[in-house]
Amino acid sequence: MKHRIRGWTAALAATAAGVFGLSALAAADTAPPPAPPADASVAPPAVEDFSYPGASGISNVKLLRGDGGIMLADCSTPTQIQLWTRAPGNTDNKICFTAPAVTGYLALELPDVFAAQTAGRAVRVGLTAAGASQSTDVPKDGFTGVGEGLGQAPTTVVELRVTG
Repeated sequence: MKHRIRGWTAALAATAAGVFGLSALAAADTAPPPAPPADASVAPPAVEDFSYPGASGISNVKLLRGDGGIMLADCSTPTQIQLWTRAPGNTDNKICFTAPAVTGYLALELPDVFAAQTAGRAVRVGLTAAGASQSTDVPKDGFTGVGEGLGQAPTTVVELRVTG
């Protein structure tokens, strides 16, 4: 009889362990995922979309995207690209850019541009006027009239590319 009681006790213990073990595994499967670390110094993964940094805080020109080779600049400092415009918010009638690299691209929207001027860089200016797209090259250290500066329809600059 002692052998039967030991056998039943062992079988009962094994069954209980199995039942409680399975319920613990099931509970582990339904547990919520761990919270992200509270450390704010861990940066999220970077995905470059080429949008212009801080563009929402700039009111006198709409900067869309670029490659970092053309950057908005203060016109009181030496600049390499000047767009002359009658657009509201431009008290001195120009918007200035620097081009620290030998190449550069910037997509923007600046209406009522009548001239483009460069210093030390050659630039291709993409324009729209009366629904048509066009481009004009401004040579290094050059000044070129566009749109109303040539007696034509008002133009919007939509692209700048450093070409030399």
